[in-house]
Amino acid sequence: MPEKRNNPVTFDVTGQEKDKGEKAKDKPKAEEKKEKKKKVEPVQKEEVKKPPVITPPVETPVVKKPAFTFLKLSHEDFASADIGQMKAPAPAVSSESGSGSGSAYGPGEGPGGAILYRAQWYREPSGAELGGYIPANAPRTGWGEIACQTIENYKVENCQILGESPRGSGYGRAVQSAAWQFQVVPPRINGKPQLGTWVRIRIDYGSKMAG
Repeated sequence: MPEKRNNPVTFDVTGQEKDKGEKAKDKPKAEEKKEKKKKVEPVQKEEVKKPPVITPPVETPVVKKPAFTFLKLSHEDFASADIGQMKAPAPAVSSESGSGSGSAYGPGEGPGGAILYRAQWYREPSGAELGGYIPANAPRTGWGEIACQTIENYKVENCQILGESPRGSGYGRAVQSAAWQFQVVPPRINGKPQLGTWVRIRIDYGSKMAG
């Protein structure tokens, strides 16, 4: 009888194992990729918000009204109100005798356009009454002239300086300061004394003082 040979049967499983090994190796790689995909998330850029531009309000300038209004005068009004521009009389005032009416210098020569009369003394002022108001540095000679309104008892008030010589001597102020002592006869119209009328008074200073 022939002898039975036990021939071993072999199977090549290397390919299967290799495939299984590769598949096994591929699995972790796929899982790693999935994990990476999960881990790596797109970073969203935060939008930088710009602060709003604030435009300051435009202030409208407020025009302030003047606290008071000025009185507008014409050139003629200024000229009539400037008593310093009045015409100076040629003669000085004296206690001459007459009817007592006084000599008028014409309309418009007094303050505010009033008629200005030449004063007639009721009593002439003395040197002592005048000397107390002469400035210490005044020149030896000169004159001062004022315009005053007549009131009762031959007195005058509201005296204003018309002029002086030499200019800046202070004689005009001296006459004005002494005027409270003056006594003049008010001008008369139809024999009636006109109180409140304007008269011109001039005082000459020097060796001989005359009203």
